[in-house]
Amino acid sequence: MALLLSLWHYLKGYVIVEVRGVNGEKFLNLVTYHGIELWNVQRIGEYIRFCTSIPNFKAMKHDAHKTKVRLKIMEKKGLPFFTYRYKKRKLFVIGIGVFIVMLWILSSFVWLVEVEGNTRINSIDVISTLEANGYSTGKLKMKMNLRTAEALLIKEYPDLIWVGIDYEGTRMVVRVAESVLPPEMNAKEIPSSSLVSKRDALITYIAVEKGKPMIKAGDIVKKGDVLVAGEMPLGEEDPSLYYTCAKATVRGKTIYEVKKTINLEQVKKQYLDDVSKTYILKLFNKPFTLYNQKNSTSHYDTMYTLHQLQITKLFPLPFGLEVQSRIGYEPSYYTLTEEEAKDRLLSDMWQEISLSLGSEAKILKREAYFSATEGMITGSLYVIAEEEVSYPVEINMNMQNEGEVPSE
Repeated sequence: MALLLSLWHYLKGYVIVEVRGVNGEKFLNLVTYHGIELWNVQRIGEYIRFCTSIPNFKAMKHDAHKTKVRLKIMEKKGLPFFTYRYKKRKLFVIGIGVFIVMLWILSSFVWLVEVEGNTRINSIDVISTLEANGYSTGKLKMKMNLRTAEALLIKEYPDLIWVGIDYEGTRMVVRVAESVLPPEMNAKEIPSSSLVSKRDALITYIAVEKGKPMIKAGDIVKKGDVLVAGEMPLGEEDPSLYYTCAKATVRGKTIYEVKKTINLEQVKKQYLDDVSKTYILKLFNKPFTLYNQKNSTSHYDTMYTLHQLQITKLFPLPFGLEVQSRIGYEPSYYTLTEEEAKDRLLSDMWQEISLSLGSEAKILKREAYFSATEGMITGSLYVIAEEEVSYPVEINMNMQNEGEVPSE
């Protein structure tokens, strides 16, 4: 709000005025009584300084004469004074106007996509999924439905329990929450909450300390289902809702499945000091190669670095310099035995699953299956665990009806 007010004052133009005389406070009281707007009022030594609009400055001269104080304009600020100063330089003013219009047009597009909150899911994969479905840089904001994009990511990545996408300037920021147990909340942190399921599960145990149980042992629940409600009626005769922070222990059987493939032929890289670079100018996602240094080795890994032009962090522009650094290496090849390949696969698959398991999860069953094809081993790991399956979600208190009792 303060930013919009400052912008409004700049567009209208304003002056910084200094009040000189012994009746400065009396003058301010009189001006305020007459409804004249002042801001940034401050005392500097024997004088009082404030900001006001041009019409208001003219209107307060009568009060200045009445209180026998002198008004002195210290500075003139705003667009009207700026344009008057450069009125003889019409092309300069027109150029600034065109530049502002271009910035406004460019701000209607998305020029950078960023992913926040992910630990296991790769940001590049999320961005590629969005691009494949029409949510990419260079697109008009008004033509993209962010709620549809959120539903798309939740469907595409089962480990995501929440996705929120917003515009911040010319950036599209994708904030995600993965299926890990959030830190324990208490009643001081949130006014009221319900417990919902973080995964599909078969409920094996439930003990409710506070709240209304919505399920019982033996029930099958889906991710996002309410397990213990934090809102409940006061009684059979009183339909008013009572809000609290649901608290319970809810354990259930969950199933995890991971599938991976590994090549029996492996390569070990011995990196060299040989680095070649390519400099690419990117304008509106169109690449223009500025300089391409030749590679001296046929084996290399490529590292991409993008230096994007931006006005502020919130307003990246569709202009940037991409640097492709190719780091050479000497490869040495070796072949894994089937047992070595299976051990690697099992270790990688278990590590991926263990990141999703709760700290107190009890493993009930773990089965691994492997299949061999030409030069490759494919493995599947199935884990059945019993773990805490609930996490708190704040209740929207704005949805309370009249007469409801506030949360405890």
